[in-house]
Amino acid sequence: MNLTIRTHHTSLFDDFEPHAAERLARLERWLPRVDDVVVEVEHEETRAAAHRYAVQVTVRSGSSVLRAEERAADPRVALDAAADVLSRQARRHKKRLHDRHLPAKEMVADALNASAPPPGPPEPDEEEEYVLGKIVRVKHFTAKPISQEEALAQMDLLGHDFYLFLDEATDDYAVLYKRDDGDHGLLSPRRG
Repeated sequence: MNLTIRTHHTSLFDDFEPHAAERLARLERWLPRVDDVVVEVEHEETRAAAHRYAVQVTVRSGSSVLRAEERAADPRVALDAAADVLSRQARRHKKRLHDRHLPAKEMVADALNASAPPPGPPEPDEEEEYVLGKIVRVKHFTAKPISQEEALAQMDLLGHDFYLFLDEATDDYAVLYKRDDGDHGLLSPRRG
C-alpha cells in the first residue's frame, strides 16, 4: 500500500501518518490489492468548530476506486470516520464481486435495454432562464479501458449518479448515468 498524505492550509500532528497507515491498512482485509491511498487534509475556517478539518481519502485497488470525505474538529477523528465509510464500501464491493445470484452482465443489459418513456411536450407558458455558472473545480484522472459492467459496478461503489469511463468495446469515452426510474442509461458519442 502506497500512502500519500497531502495537506492544504494546515500542518499535521506528528502521529497522524502512523495513525493513518494503521487505520487504512485494515482495508486490505476486503481489498487485497490496495495500490495507492491518498489522504488529503484541509483546514477550513468554518463557524462550526466541529467541521474545521476535512479529510478526503481515495483508495485505488486494481480498477476500483473508493472515496470518502468526512469533517471533524480533529483530523484524526475525521480520518477515522472516513476509514469507517471506506470499510463499509469495501465490504459491499467484495460482496458484490462474489454475489452470483444475478450476474453483472444481465443487470447491465437489462438496465441499458430498458425503454425510456417518450418525453412530454414542454408547457407553453413555461419560460426557463439560463443561469451562467463558473467552473469551480477541475479533476484530472487516468482512464483505463473498462467494460460497461465494470463501469456500472464502479458508479454504484462510488455512489455517484453518473460515471465517465473509457469503454473497452468502442475505445471511446462514454457516460453511464442513473435514471429517475431507477434504471441506468448510457451516453456513447460517435465521432462526426
